[in-house]
Amino acid sequence: MRIRTDGKFAYREELVDDVADRLNENTRVGAVEARAEFTQAMLPALEQAVEHPDMTEELAEILSTRSVDVEYCVETGVNVD
Repeated sequence: MRIRTDGKFAYREELVDDVADRLNENTRVGAVEARAEFTQAMLPALEQAVEHPDMTEELAEILSTRSVDVEYCVETGVNVD
């Protein structure tokens, strides 16, 4: 796998290196693979977390990222016909 890090993609080098450090990976390929595995596990976990009774709108906002929006909204109301 080749990751372009030249020109407008220069930011990727720091991004992948940061992920490698955070996930204790020694290579960039290892970082990308670990990130994919993390995402694969985390998305179902977030779907489950949003249904947890302790979830709040504030916590959903904290768990949200640029790529994943965790939305929690409780609506109540009375409708009279």
